[in-house]
Amino acid sequence: MPIRILLLRPEEDSYSALDQSLGARLAGTCGRFSDVELEEETFPSRDLAAMETCLRTRRGKLAGVVGATSVPQSTLLGEMAEDMKILCFVANNNLSVWQGRRHVFHIGLPTVQTSEAVAELLAHGGFARVFLLHDDTEFQRRVAETARTAVERRKIRVGCGSGADAAWPEKAVSLNPDLVYLIYSDEKKASLLARTCRSELPKALFLFGRSLLRETFIEGLGAAAEGALFVDLFRRGKSAEAQAGLVTALFSEGVKIATANHGFGWDAMTLCALALFRAGGNAAAAVSYLERGETIDGATGSFRFGRENHNGREGFGPTRISRWYRGRLEEAYDAQGYRADPALCS
Repeated sequence: MPIRILLLRPEEDSYSALDQSLGARLAGTCGRFSDVELEEETFPSRDLAAMETCLRTRRGKLAGVVGATSVPQSTLLGEMAEDMKILCFVANNNLSVWQGRRHVFHIGLPTVQTSEAVAELLAHGGFARVFLLHDDTEFQRRVAETARTAVERRKIRVGCGSGADAAWPEKAVSLNPDLVYLIYSDEKKASLLARTCRSELPKALFLFGRSLLRETFIEGLGAAAEGALFVDLFRRGKSAEAQAGLVTALFSEGVKIATANHGFGWDAMTLCALALFRAGGNAAAAVSYLERGETIDGATGSFRFGRENHNGREGFGPTRISRWYRGRLEEAYDAQGYRADPALCS
């Protein structure tokens, strides 16, 4: 019998949902698991009842579900998956999504883990003064605070400001940073602030958050993208096998730069299909397989799940820093302190 997996996403134009669903779709149709039968459905993004209907009408017909969904959507999806006893994978790292449910796995990179990794990479890079410029959303403020704590712990001088605060340029100039870390996901806001930064701090390097590492943002920056650094999770130009599969599949769709969300969707579908394949389509056995603690390599790094860890991430994870240089991405720093260009921070 085929192993039926549903790919579910909201009807919206957000980069996160679209990139995740594309990555998941490609993983589900690349032929690695011949017994997997992939279904896909969308629902109005604000209509959780419609999302619930998508699942309830398939009760007894699914072995797994992968959601390219927000935190509230993923939380409900997890509740339903537990009730229906089907395997569920989402990219959110928020613990409110998991809540200890056995059938739910949430594989996003925890904020604290990313902040610690970025701080370690900046220390390896020799940066002495860093200014954190963040969006005024609750999530981005939290990211900025965890980043500040992690960077300060490495004895790097840190300044911090919200882009919504008119006084941030004065704060930044007084610090005279050698790097400005823009913690944003909104392309337009980040582009405008980058231009202001370039005017106020002409010698500072830019580091953009992982969610801005997209073709459209780089194109929008134009010449200002040259030399820009990005928080990344891929080894650009040095693909591992799992990553190479994603990159090849995306290239066939005309996508030149793999985003984190492409990778999260790809890994969510691959892990869901792999576990169900190994378990003969039985969701409970698939959970047991995943909780055995084996290391599973994915496009976005390695996973090792356990009964008390359905996120699967350990240590600094796959976080690294890449830069845009002469029309392509290259690795600048990784967790081992590798520097692609010794003159990068001179």
